[in-house]
Amino acid sequence: MNSQELKCFVVAADRLNFTRAAKELYVTPPTVTHHIQHLEDELGVKLFIRDSKSVQLTTAGEIFYHDAHDILLRMEEIPNRLKAVKMDGQRILKIGCTMKQDTKVLTKALRLFHQENSMVSPRIYLDDYFQLVNRLVENQLDLIMGTKAMIQDRTECQFQKLFTCSMKALIPKEIAIVDQKSLSINDLQNYSFITLRQKSIPKLKEDELERFLSAKTREKNVIRQDDVEAVLALTLSGYGIGILPEYAFCKEDLDETVQVVDIQESLEIDYGIIYLKKDKNLLVREFIKCLNSFL
Repeated sequence: MNSQELKCFVVAADRLNFTRAAKELYVTPPTVTHHIQHLEDELGVKLFIRDSKSVQLTTAGEIFYHDAHDILLRMEEIPNRLKAVKMDGQRILKIGCTMKQDTKVLTKALRLFHQENSMVSPRIYLDDYFQLVNRLVENQLDLIMGTKAMIQDRTECQFQKLFTCSMKALIPKEIAIVDQKSLSINDLQNYSFITLRQKSIPKLKEDELERFLSAKTREKNVIRQDDVEAVLALTLSGYGIGILPEYAFCKEDLDETVQVVDIQESLEIDYGIIYLKKDKNLLVREFIKCLNSFL
């Protein structure tokens, strides 16, 4: 098992397409197949189910995906950790984000933080919420920008709310829905949707909206995307109704062709900072103060 084999597996698992994975990695499709077959032989399990029309992860593949992803991230961090040792007097604040839009919340706070802590060098890491929480617990990150639901089963983590918001429907104006400020799930039954994959937004058991979207996914009426930019691009192009948390976009991301509407069944989403309860890192406390001063 080597890093190239792990990269082939992770990219193929993300794309569920060996040809696309090969193109992204600048190798041939047979090379991807060879690396994955070698992994399967070494692990003694099948990682993918393949036929002429589709590629799917097996249960073993889904389990191994998280481990492989984590191993690659650790390998990527080794040079940075060694460089940090050489930095005379410089400390690092490691911040995790689930989407690029989180950095918009960070910018002003980072500017103030830099003025007061000039010898601290922040690092921002983008990943899915599951990996971010694991890395926080393993002391690979100092804090995470995200939602309270991300740590619903992690008692070792502390959440400090910055604000509360909800899920919004981004409705292209060519879709004939009565002009209202809010709509119910029943009003949306007959339409197609674009939204994020669950790795970006944790699922809540009591979330009626997510249950609705999951049912629509089985009906092939939902396009799930890995990032907000892709959801916005498809929504603005008229492919369906975009469903996004309010913190993931702003007015500047939209145009006059889209109407933002409240969803009546949407649960409140607490957005803020996640850190370890036992963490004594004063830099985390200082950064939280900087964030609070702008909200």
